[in-house]
Amino acid sequence: MAHRKKGFTYENDWTLDEMNKVLDTLESGIIVPVNTEIKADQKILNYDNVKKYITNATKIAVLDCDCRAKKKHCDAPLGVCMVFDGSAERILSSEKYVPLHPFEIDAKKALGVLKMASESGLVHIAYVGKNDKGKVETICSCCSCCCENLGATLRYGLAPHLYKASATTSTDLSSCTACGVCTNRCHFGAREVVNDSLVYNPNMCYGCGLCVSTCPSNAISLIQLS
Repeated sequence: MAHRKKGFTYENDWTLDEMNKVLDTLESGIIVPVNTEIKADQKILNYDNVKKYITNATKIAVLDCDCRAKKKHCDAPLGVCMVFDGSAERILSSEKYVPLHPFEIDAKKALGVLKMASESGLVHIAYVGKNDKGKVETICSCCSCCCENLGATLRYGLAPHLYKASATTSTDLSSCTACGVCTNRCHFGAREVVNDSLVYNPNMCYGCGLCVSTCPSNAISLIQLS
């Protein structure tokens, strides 16, 4: 699931009108780094905050990713989208969401779902809707090929202000072997191998941590943003 360049489209893709409509309902999408030990200001969502959302939730539900179920551009797992509290109650009680197979889980299993999604190369994004009063009740595990929101930004350049990063990465080039593992994991196009050398663009990095967790030479570090 490598990054798709701006303007790249699929035969069965979202239309610009569909993307704009869903983007209009969102206040922000916070990129969540996982399996990290970084500490950040409480206003910035990191893995510790995610654990707090999960362990403090009165109800947790997991359901299939609507985007991947509809578009089928990759074979990433479906049952990795997570909703909490009021949103979980609403989705579990609504016939509208039955096709997405929602079910209630406990905190331990929810953390396992996040770990599995990360290992599958998915980016965790905490979405805040314009009517959510700043509260995060949805964490999606997204791919850049199927996700309506993420695809709108990466392929069409729509609403780049929507996504917020809590971290970035640094690469020790003396340890980097230019194996290309990180380039295949990066959805944002921050990394590529050119002439057998890694080229890294920090301005394109959103600190999701997918490259950090799989670098075979441990050359990549996650850095907290102030």
